[in-house]
Amino acid sequence: MPPRIKQGEVPKPILKKGSMGGFPFNALTTACLHAGHTDCVIDFGSPESSPSLRAASSVQIGKGRQKVTVDLSGRFYHSYSDALYRGQLPEVILAAPSATRFPDYILAFTDYIEQLAKLGFFLPRKQVLQRDPVTELIPCTILTGEGLLFSRFITELMSSLKTLQREHPSLTDDMRIRIIGRFVRGFWDSPHSPGELDLGPISAKLGTLPLVPTHISIAGGDLWTQGTLQTVLQSRGLQVKIPLQNDNAPERLEFQKALTRVSTVILPALIHLDMLSESEAASLAPKIQEGIWTIGIKRDVLSESEKTTRPDKHGKAKTQPASRPAHPQLGWSDVAIMAGLNHYAQTLHLPEESQLFGQLTQTLFSYCQQQ
Repeated sequence: MPPRIKQGEVPKPILKKGSMGGFPFNALTTACLHAGHTDCVIDFGSPESSPSLRAASSVQIGKGRQKVTVDLSGRFYHSYSDALYRGQLPEVILAAPSATRFPDYILAFTDYIEQLAKLGFFLPRKQVLQRDPVTELIPCTILTGEGLLFSRFITELMSSLKTLQREHPSLTDDMRIRIIGRFVRGFWDSPHSPGELDLGPISAKLGTLPLVPTHISIAGGDLWTQGTLQTVLQSRGLQVKIPLQNDNAPERLEFQKALTRVSTVILPALIHLDMLSESEAASLAPKIQEGIWTIGIKRDVLSESEKTTRPDKHGKAKTQPASRPAHPQLGWSDVAIMAGLNHYAQTLHLPEESQLFGQLTQTLFSYCQQQ
């Protein structure tokens, strides 16, 4: 079993300043490790999450026609607390759980918070080692998982933290808000983002290494978190873009990326796979775009005045994207995007949009399941 925080024991260091890690162990986080963007990988913490790695110190990765070995010695940790106890908990974490492991990520993080709370780390600073638990024990985290998820993530995480407060009163409302402020939403700025970045698990024997873009947009979090992220990511060769910030910035970024993804990848891929004809795609495009705008406006993350790239009567955007993959590929992230839109449409009581995005979710799900 990976080590857990034990009563009476105190981690020697706190966050490792300037360090960056990935979560969980999958193809994308391993690719970031191999590229030198990150120093380590942290996993979910359960014995079942990475059994093949418990006796392995490296992983073989397929890179084109060649195989490369990625050394995991001293760079793989089973959980947050495992990394903390070894003095290697990064100041910044790139969190990229797949849609199916999203609840497990929340559970892994709240388990770490609960262990800290049991030891009294959230008591006033004068009572415990003169430490501020948020800035010194909670990594700044970029959530780069799939789909329209940030609002749901914040809601579920806040609910989990509030449940912990019943047993640990030191986890006050202010403390919970500060913990939430350590999370931002992130998207890779690439025509292949996010669907073609492999978020699936890999074994200790062989996996496939995805190409990692070098530009990322982030939204949300407090100003201190944004500044830390910008400093650390740029020191790792990653360029950071922070759009205009407000309370809805993370969800706004998700909707903007969904609009782009539909026109640059999803519809072209359906045509390329002969799942839609050119004329069918031209008819469907304005309905999808209009549906996304309708939901975004009702959720106060988009506005009528911004619809400068509305589809015209032929279903083509007035402003065409600068680049498009030669052979666009569909991925589970596209399923997550459509499922998220369908959920919002149902919540907002929009039957036409719900039917549209529900059907697209089923179409994309069936395709991805067969791959």
